[in-house]
Amino acid sequence: MPFLYPVYLGLPIIPSRAAMNEMMRCGLALEDVSEVLEAGFDCSRSARKEGTLERCVKRGKKTLKVVVVKSVNYTLSTDCWILTHVGVF
Repeated sequence: MPFLYPVYLGLPIIPSRAAMNEMMRCGLALEDVSEVLEAGFDCSRSARKEGTLERCVKRGKKTLKVVVVKSVNYTLSTDCWILTHVGVF
């Protein structure tokens, strides 16, 4: 089944409302998030709950950070990644 959302490890990446606002502020798209998840490195600064991934990628002098949580989407009837945070520092 094709997804409307980018896919990471076979599951769609669905942004939360807060993460969508952060993406718009940073000028990023869901494809950028997918790229960070696939090509980035683990950058957790503190312990996170099981099923939570925190990945970063360097772009010039800036670092993009993405946090996703494994969840279930009942509308799509599938497991998914919920994008909870996007940051540039």
